[in-house]
Amino acid sequence: MMNRLEAGKDIASLAAKSRFWVLLSYFGIIALLIANGFLLVKEGAPLNVIAILALMPTLPLLLFAPGIWLRRPRSHAWICFVSLLYFMHGVDQAFLPNNQLVGIGLSVLSMILFVAAMMFSRWESLRIKALNPQPDAALSPETESPAGKANQK
Repeated sequence: MMNRLEAGKDIASLAAKSRFWVLLSYFGIIALLIANGFLLVKEGAPLNVIAILALMPTLPLLLFAPGIWLRRPRSHAWICFVSLLYFMHGVDQAFLPNNQLVGIGLSVLSMILFVAAMMFSRWESLRIKALNPQPDAALSPETESPAGKANQK
């Protein structure tokens, strides 16, 4: 199915579209978590404690910020795994009495992040390979062993 989708399409434009969705959902999750942290605060708490508690759930996402900013396919592949943690957290929050909207929003944004990051990782890797074609070292005649040549005959 992916081959049919990619056939006849510009991989760079597919990567750009998926990157848009990655950035939208990435920053959406961060904004939702920070807003939720400030909304759940009790009266009389110091502002620095509130800020620290609001930012703590975003730390795993912020670890991948340099890789996402620099368009690294490996960082996007790894953030797919991290987004599953936020999906589980969102489903858990959706069943709490006063937190359904936050939970549903977090679940939807993390699903978008998962799919978009997975597709961006694939398409950006293909785009990079197309820009930098490298000969396959395993098939070059210089690296073949005599035993490999004997097996081919």
